[in-house]
Amino acid sequence: MIAAKTPTRRHWEVFEVYKARVAIKMEPEEFLKHWAVNYEELAELCGRSKSTVAHWFSQGEHRREPSASDKRRLAEIHALWIQFENEPAHLREIWARKRRRKQDKECND
Repeated sequence: MIAAKTPTRRHWEVFEVYKARVAIKMEPEEFLKHWAVNYEELAELCGRSKSTVAHWFSQGEHRREPSASDKRRLAEIHALWIQFENEPAHLREIWARKRRRKQDKECND
């Protein structure tokens, strides 16, 4: 078992930056301006049904508003994906190798 670490001042600073950047909520329409996903994929990201997501975009009496948690989730995913895009390629390669080693080890166990 890995020993628990005490967060450093830098950990808390990173959290504050994250909180400031992601504290906003993102409307589904705004998310779709940034990311080419369909309703089914949007439903997967938010943990909702495709029907619920379709109602977010419908007009009239069947329209439903996404919840505050749905909007927050979209903002978090957007921030995560932007961060991933800005991550240096050599770090992505290191993480990919670690994942492969872990998967290989799990398969051999």
